[in-house]
Amino acid sequence: MTLSFDDVPLFMTPSQLAEITGEHVGSIRRGIAEGRIPADKVNGRWRICRDVVFPNARRGASHDDSRKQR
Repeated sequence: MTLSFDDVPLFMTPSQLAEITGEHVGSIRRGIAEGRIPADKVNGRWRICRDVVFPNARRGASHDDSRKQR
């Protein structure tokens, strides 16, 4: 199953990001701990912003759309 950018939740847990990217959840948590993956703790749980983790995704999607219109 292929997700579009809009199907990805704006704020994700490490488990959700792992499922979307195919990475192991331990790798995601390690990336957060090491500062490679920006995340915030909300009510004691990590939340990762889609727009920060995938900053070029929307621009890439709009670029693909403009190609289709030609």
